[in-house]
Amino acid sequence: MSEVYIRSQNHEGIYTLNGSYAIKYKEFSVSKEHCIFICLSAESMYTLGTYESKERCIEVLDEIQAVCGQYLYAPGNTGFLIGSEATPPMAAVIPRLYQMPEK
Repeated sequence: MSEVYIRSQNHEGIYTLNGSYAIKYKEFSVSKEHCIFICLSAESMYTLGTYESKERCIEVLDEIQAVCGQYLYAPGNTGFLIGSEATPPMAAVIPRLYQMPEK
């Protein structure tokens, strides 16, 4: 996975997800809040968003996963034009930003 920038739900933070950090779901039993966190280290966790249900949190995690898997793909060409060489297919990493949904 390459870098994905995630803007927190409250718009106060942008975090870089680059393979060494974890994003996870956690429910707080006292307040019944369903939250998605980014864990930057064993000691630090920051809230990315709070949602009404575990199911919504899982949907948001699915959306983040989809953004993480995006690449710019070019199929290449066969080089049939006079004077041109065939180019192989390629996939390039593009900068990506995911904005945590409000609800």
